[in-house]
Amino acid sequence: MYHAKKIGVFISHIFGVYQQRVCQEIIDRALEYGYTAEIFTSLDGENLGSYARGEESILHIPNFNSFEGIIFASDTYISQELRQKILERLQTLSCPIVEIAVNDTHFPAVSLENNSMTGDLTAHFLTAHGASRVCFLGSLEEAYISDVRETYYRKALEKNGKAPGENDIYHCRYESEDVERALAFFAQTGTPEAVVCYNDRLALMFLAAALAAGLRVPEDIAISGCDDTPDGRNASPMLTTVSFPVYELGERAIENLLVLIRGGSPNTACPTAKLLIRNSCGCSRATNESAVLFTQTLSARIASLENSILDSMNMSSSLQHVTELDTGMELLTEFLPQLEHCQEFYLCLYADWDSVSSHILALTNQEETAADTDTILLKFAYKNGKRLSECSFLKKNLLPDYLYADSDCAYIYVPLYFEDKKFGYLALAYEDNRIDYQFRLVQWQMNINQMLQSICEAKRTGMLVSRLEDIYMKDALTSLYNKHGYNRLEEPLLNRAILENLPLTAFLIDMDGLKAINDTYGHNEGDFAIQVLGQAIESTAAEGDLCARFSGDEFYILAAGLTEKEAKQRAESIAAYLDNYHKLSSKPYAISCSCGYATGLPTAGFTAEHIQELFSLADKNMYREKEKHHAARR
Repeated sequence: MYHAKKIGVFISHIFGVYQQRVCQEIIDRALEYGYTAEIFTSLDGENLGSYARGEESILHIPNFNSFEGIIFASDTYISQELRQKILERLQTLSCPIVEIAVNDTHFPAVSLENNSMTGDLTAHFLTAHGASRVCFLGSLEEAYISDVRETYYRKALEKNGKAPGENDIYHCRYESEDVERALAFFAQTGTPEAVVCYNDRLALMFLAAALAAGLRVPEDIAISGCDDTPDGRNASPMLTTVSFPVYELGERAIENLLVLIRGGSPNTACPTAKLLIRNSCGCSRATNESAVLFTQTLSARIASLENSILDSMNMSSSLQHVTELDTGMELLTEFLPQLEHCQEFYLCLYADWDSVSSHILALTNQEETAADTDTILLKFAYKNGKRLSECSFLKKNLLPDYLYADSDCAYIYVPLYFEDKKFGYLALAYEDNRIDYQFRLVQWQMNINQMLQSICEAKRTGMLVSRLEDIYMKDALTSLYNKHGYNRLEEPLLNRAILENLPLTAFLIDMDGLKAINDTYGHNEGDFAIQVLGQAIESTAAEGDLCARFSGDEFYILAAGLTEKEAKQRAESIAAYLDNYHKLSSKPYAISCSCGYATGLPTAGFTAEHIQELFSLADKNMYREKEKHHAARR
């Protein structure tokens, strides 16, 4: 059963092993105590350029008032700007907050104390192995943790009466060439007896560089890592390292938050790592897991990544030309089987997700209806192997109420955006609440964002193209067709009349007394009078009629299917419109017109020249009408 009591979790890069383990323990423990976890994750620091500006839209998703408490894994955010924006928002809340972080904390914090183990590893080399020179290899890419571990390395040396030499500390990137330079740097004063590496990843790269240089490990040089990865456990020699009790970290975070919710004092003790002494330091205390099993696991991981890349390429090529949202949603259905163990998948859009800028609206002479910011569109819904109907719902919840019924799912929310344009978010839940958020979902997110942006661009382009067509085909003063528009649409109307055996009626309309209005009241008033006559023609026209103004005060109408009686009524209705306008207008002049029309039944061989003959006849009838108007005024 879905628990109404919610705990929010802010964490970055949830596809990481550390993040998933922390979140898994939070989810499990929260459910035990009758809470549901809602996890909000982002991709900051993935070198996405200007695209990453939209990462802060993660703050646009939650209903913060719905949380009993929040867990903020601040150390997972590489972008300090995004971390700061989340922090500033959380500081405005009144609910309890627990922070998972080592340094620079702003809330009651829980941290995993495995940095001091670097000092213990250093001491192990110095005391257990009698090493006289121990070096430290740090990380430039994760300097904020690497520097802390270096501090413990220095303290261990000092405690044992030593100090690092000028070639004993090196910081590098996760690049083979840089790690090789580190080995060369250390070797300038002789090969060190041991190297303490920032983490397992760097240690394994250094191990490869040492072996490639002809050094034996641990006989010629001993190596240690940190964080206990599967690769380190299955290396040869096995990597001496430090445990990584991540589940305990998640457990402590949720337990402390629940204590704060109940008004108590949290446990300040931190989960502590321990040394894992294996072979790379020279102790030879451990044996590898089955090499065959690990090789199979590694091969499966590589194959999965390769398939992920190929699937993403296929998905990207399928979505990149989508210009209609419904088409995109149908395509998503085809790709959903790629998301293993995903039990629920929802795509939610803000009401203004495809809004256009005021600049585009001004260029296209259009207005956009204000969006209801309290409403969200559930555009795509997939649950338990079935696609559900789309619907709209109020933003008080992040999903419609009916989806929460009989559910105990913990949802992961991911923002959808393009640069600073907010589209909405994805919501995912997994079978049995076992998080299986693979890196392929990052590619999914990017592909969906690109698709939504393409749809928005298509909308904007369509508006601009429509405006250009209007400029080309329509009269700027009256918005009726100009000569270009008339010429383009005359032939289709003629063909329809011939095919359906309909009569064609040509109207020619001329304003009465335009010169007098211009001379007496000015050309602006003359233009206004022309606009009113254009409105009279447009308002009395039927669907399919071709109404045009080429220039001056002459108007043309070409209509199909009118009887003689209906043609006469059309002319009279235009005059009646102007008469009613004059009665209601405060203008010091009357607006009137003379109208003539002519009708013919087109047959095969009937051409544009024959239509011109109809207009010529209508012109003569119009002048007869104009003479009657002159005579009446005299």
